[in-house]
Amino acid sequence: MLSPSGTPPKLSQSLSIGTKDAKITYKLKGIIYLGGNHFTSRIVGSQGEVWYHDGIATKEKCLHEGKLNTIEDIHHVRDRTSCMTIYGIV
Repeated sequence: MLSPSGTPPKLSQSLSIGTKDAKITYKLKGIIYLGGNHFTSRIVGSQGEVWYHDGIATKEKCLHEGKLNTIEDIHHVRDRTSCMTIYGIV
């Protein structure tokens, strides 16, 4: 996921769309990563906790990584690069 300048865009923990009177706020819920012809993901819980999932390596388990605001490089995980973000309505 690159911006026109070739650098990764800043990911916001939340974003709002609409007018001042009719605004909808969305919260970051997940990030999909691609690398080595394989997708992995980070899932963001309601309290900002982050879980890593790789169906090949972790099978049915998710690994707790900590809080979203403590992850240094949200665009990369285990040699994979973010390719999609998922937001949900608050």
